[in-house]
Amino acid sequence: MKTDLQSTLTSALSGLQVGVKRAESAASEVAKLTTGSDSVRDTVKPLLELQQSEQQVATSSKVVQVENDTLGRFVDETA
Repeated sequence: MKTDLQSTLTSALSGLQVGVKRAESAASEVAKLTTGSDSVRDTVKPLLELQQSEQQVATSSKVVQVENDTLGRFVDETA
């Protein structure tokens, strides 16, 4: 169980880190865009990337929460 827990938490934390980095990159790209005829089209991709990053961070956070709850129940049951 220890290895499974470590593996799951490692994956979830990696997902959090990647999601945050993607969000930072996408937000930076949006901030760099200037107004112009192509700006709306150019803005769509980084905004979608930002939304996907938000979902990735939320999902990874949920995995950490579930693992924490599971570990808490395990500790309660063995105590």
